[in-house]
Amino acid sequence: MERRWDLDLTYVTERILAAAFPARPDEQRHRGHLRELAHVLQSKHRDKYLLFNLSEKRHDLTRLNPKVQDFGWPELHAPPLDKLCSICKAMETWLSADPQHVVVLYCKGSKGKLGVIVSAYMHYSKISAGADQVLATLTMRKFCEDKVATELQPSQRR
Repeated sequence: MERRWDLDLTYVTERILAAAFPARPDEQRHRGHLRELAHVLQSKHRDKYLLFNLSEKRHDLTRLNPKVQDFGWPELHAPPLDKLCSICKAMETWLSADPQHVVVLYCKGSKGKLGVIVSAYMHYSKISAGADQVLATLTMRKFCEDKVATELQPSQRR
C-alpha cells in the first residue's frame, strides 16, 4: 500500500521551513504526521531547529523538540501586533545565534498564518539585515505568492 502524507513541508529559505497540516485529520493520523516531521527535522537538522507553533497549543509538539514556542492565534484572523513582533524577534534571535539554526513554522489548517509570519519576517529582516539577505527575501516573497496568497483572508493581507 502506498503511503500518502498530507504534510506540506517547504523550505522557504535554507533556514526557514514551513510545515502545514490539513485542518481535520483524525488524531492518530495527525500524530503520524508529527512523527514523520520529527524524523525529517532530526535527520536533517539534529537539535538545531526551533519550532514555532502558530496553531492552538499542542502538547505532542513538545515531544518533537522541547524547544517549541507557542504563538497561536484564532484561525482566519490577523495576529495581534505584539505577537507578530514577538515572533519576528524570536526568529531573529534564534537564527542569529548559530549559522546552522533553522526555524520551523508549524500550522494546522489554513496556510494563511504561515504567509503572515513569512511576510512579517521579510519586512522585519529588511530593517535589521544586510545585503546578503536579498536572495532570501526574494525566496520568501516567491513562497508567499506561490503557496499562500490564495488562502490569505483580507485581515491577514493587511
